[in-house]
Amino acid sequence: MDHENEQTRGLYAKFIGADSEEVAFTHSTSEGMNIISHMLSDKGTVLSNELEYPSSNLPWLNKTNNIKFVKAADNNKILMKDVVKAIDQDNKIKTLVTSHVQYSTGFRQDLKKLGKITNQKGIYLVVNPTQSLGALYFSVNDFGIDFMASNAHKWLLSSFGVGNMYIRRKYLKDLEKFKPFFFSQSGQKERESFHANMNLNISTTATRFELGTPHIQNIVALNAALRYITKIGIRNIEKRIMYLTDYLIDNLRKLKIEILSPVEQKN
Repeated sequence: MDHENEQTRGLYAKFIGADSEEVAFTHSTSEGMNIISHMLSDKGTVLSNELEYPSSNLPWLNKTNNIKFVKAADNNKILMKDVVKAIDQDNKIKTLVTSHVQYSTGFRQDLKKLGKITNQKGIYLVVNPTQSLGALYFSVNDFGIDFMASNAHKWLLSSFGVGNMYIRRKYLKDLEKFKPFFFSQSGQKERESFHANMNLNISTTATRFELGTPHIQNIVALNAALRYITKIGIRNIEKRIMYLTDYLIDNLRKLKIEILSPVEQKN
């Protein structure tokens, strides 16, 4: 089954614009976000927003009181100008946490623009793309993302019990600053050498964050789902979703039904 796992890892990495070595299997978004918050919460102030799903915010609140939240404005949006203002007002902010698409409103953050800002400011960009993966184009490379945590159900068409975490390669080189807070044989550099039970030999890839027996059945399901989505093409899927959304919005307006979600293509 190890071959199946690594094949799926490669498919997933390609799907999000990463390298295989930068991707780890988790069991949920929460697990991935807890791992990331453990590594980053002590590096400075954390900036998030009030629209986030609990899995995005609670792991950070569990680790630190040094967290601030951007308020929603202008019809349930997290405005870029408000994010920038918060960053400019506090030079101690070192981590920015955001979803790609907000679960409660459908608001889509402009990650490309946000990635440029955080890169210029020397801030870690942590993204939860659970509500967009499989529906919209997403690329950790194009968007300048440093860390990512998500699951494999919803739009990715897999099942509960499997997720993925991404960590940019340059951080994987630092074993002291970015070290697992739980550890098992899965995180060893030679993970098949079970006799090495008295020596810690931590993997230099994202596999060092993998803990225990993987959810093999759901990794197989994710493999099939990624192949299916890739065959259709994520750009084609996004185009179809946008067409149907525009159709819905036009007809709701004709019926004079109030739309609470943001409806603009870009914020």
